Amino acid sequence: MQALERIEISNNWLTLVFILCLLLLVVLKTLNQQKFFEYSRAFFLKGFIEKKVEERTSFFNGFNIALFIFSVLVYALFFSYLTALFFPEDEKSFQLYLKITAIVFGYFIVFMLVDIIIYHLLEIKSELAHVIVAKIVYSYTTALFIFPFLLLTTYSFLNIYVLLSVFVVLLTLGFILTFLNNKNLIINKLFYFILYLCALEIAPLLIIYKITV
Repeated sequence: MQALERIEISNNWLTLVFILCLLLLVVLKTLNQQKFFEYSRAFFLKGFIEKKVEERTSFFNGFNIALFIFSVLVYALFFSYLTALFFPEDEKSFQLYLKITAIVFGYFIVFMLVDIIIYHLLEIKSELAHVIVAKIVYSYTTALFIFPFLLLTTYSFLNIYVLLSVFVVLLTLGFILTFLNNKNLIINKLFYFILYLCALEIAPLLIIYKITV
């Protein structure tokens, strides 16, 4: 039987990144243990999105900033693995990881700015808030779920294809839950939803591309 492919990476800088991520998890749990566990179970916690919409908490607080940084680091690690999978000649390096981290960070920032702009421009502010919050919350929850698989892929028996499969499943689950929880909005306000989706998914990528090229 043919052996499954593994991506071998130098653990020197990776270990430091993982330690930083673990420290951020400790910070999140220390700042608000209940909220931390709620985010980690958001896929299966009924009413959590509605609760976040009603809270209207500012992004600029310790918990949200720590969760944002953690998610950026995790997604950057994940995309670094994909880069090594499809472009093995690049080999993982700290410089490459920093570049991917900057791109992921920029995407998240533009993602949020587009959210705010579209939210204020469209005529369905209250309904659209559920979609916006759902996408942000599920992106954070996906990062929390992906992190242990990144650890296992780096230091244990998992291979990159398992990691990729888990990511696709989580991404699909988040999309399905967003649709199911907002199906009335999507069906009744289809034009606005398509406009929002195009702006959210395409505009950030175009802006990041213009900045990086």
